[in-house]
Amino acid sequence: MLSFKRNFVYVYILKMASTKVRIHRIISWLLVVFFLATIITGYAQTNIWFTDQYLLSKLHRVFEWFFIALLLYHLIYTLVNVRIRFEKLFSKIRERKGTTINSLRLIQKLSSWGVVVVVFFFILSGLNGYVWFANTFGELIPFSWHRSLDLALNIFIIIHIAVGLKFFLIRKNLKHYLFNAGIILITASLMTGVIFLQVQQNKPDFTPTIYQGSVKTSIDEVDYFFNTTDVISIRPDIFTEGHFSIFDILVHLDTRGSIDMDYHFDASMNTHVIDSLNGETGWWYNVWYSGGWPERSAFRMDHYPWKEGTTLNFFKESESFLDQRYNVFRQEITRKQNNSPDLIIPTVRIFSRTFSETHYNVSVTAHNLRNDTFQLGVITAIDVIMSMGDQGLLTYQLTWYDSVGDADIVRDYWVTAINFDTASGTCGYVYESGSHNFEGFSGNHIHIPQDYRPLNSPEYYETFWICL
Repeated sequence: MLSFKRNFVYVYILKMASTKVRIHRIISWLLVVFFLATIITGYAQTNIWFTDQYLLSKLHRVFEWFFIALLLYHLIYTLVNVRIRFEKLFSKIRERKGTTINSLRLIQKLSSWGVVVVVFFFILSGLNGYVWFANTFGELIPFSWHRSLDLALNIFIIIHIAVGLKFFLIRKNLKHYLFNAGIILITASLMTGVIFLQVQQNKPDFTPTIYQGSVKTSIDEVDYFFNTTDVISIRPDIFTEGHFSIFDILVHLDTRGSIDMDYHFDASMNTHVIDSLNGETGWWYNVWYSGGWPERSAFRMDHYPWKEGTTLNFFKESESFLDQRYNVFRQEITRKQNNSPDLIIPTVRIFSRTFSETHYNVSVTAHNLRNDTFQLGVITAIDVIMSMGDQGLLTYQLTWYDSVGDADIVRDYWVTAINFDTASGTCGYVYESGSHNFEGFSGNHIHIPQDYRPLNSPEYYETFWICL
């Protein structure tokens, strides 16, 4: 009877151990899936493969947390249940005992410890996306580590996965050379891919974007080069000497005979309208600054400032597409005239980290923060926050940035604090302004820094807290 009980316990322990191993293997494969999802969405962000960067950022965060949780489980399980010592492995390899298996185990062990060390600092630096961490440890463990360590982490994990695949083949007794060739091909492809993407990410941009030299714009996929020092703004009511809008570039190309454009100024919209360009109608644009991506815009073409590092394309759109924007422009000017001489924004929304507020009929005045670019009296989006500060509705802080993340050329003031919430790490404020017809990425949420975005009389202004 005692022997039967011992056998039963022994069998039960074996079954439990077998179940744990199966669960661990499932977790390991899920870890591979979330690792691939994390690096793909991460590189998609930095290389701007998709236009909706905020959705991509959220997906990256979700995959990253699943990856971290599964990785921690994998590491704890391995440390508790797998007893493989380096000295024994080296000894067996020297004695030529199970050389292939033990060599694989050694590589697996070394790569796993490489992952442990790198991921420790990788996760810590990634926590700069959370204010509590960034305020305490941001200087000691900067977010830049999160970007610079990802190549080493990816390489260690790819090696670890490759060895795991080889052990899978051994367990299944799959010995055909094509399986081994497949592992080598997959590993080489992943290695090449992450190294290439990292090199591309760190490679200087050799696109000619020199402010005092020849730069490029594209019109219906045809490239035109021009010298920025030759462009003169036809909106001297907005821009100071030496500064101009993207519409002024078209005027310059037309003046020198590179294109044939007819246009007029429509006072009811306070903007210039293209009647025809190279014999065709229905022209619109997309434009993005350094580190940006193509965006749908509902912003006046002759208000959009050019700056160094700008990418610009003009293309044809439908009549209804343009009419929707022109109708909004007319509504703005009507509202501006009704409120003259004041600029009054009907709704201002602030969604901060610790509070949310909505203000109505906010009066905005010019603070001439960027009198290097704009004429005195031109109101920009940043004047909304500054005016509310003047009125005692909030306190704020502005910070000048020469560059931010992948944007090498910024050179603007950013709102970095409202009341007691201060931007830190990868968390801070973004904004949008315009008509309710174009909220969000349908046209208002475009990446013109607030101090660089002239306003007429928008229907709303909104700033909100986000962690990238």
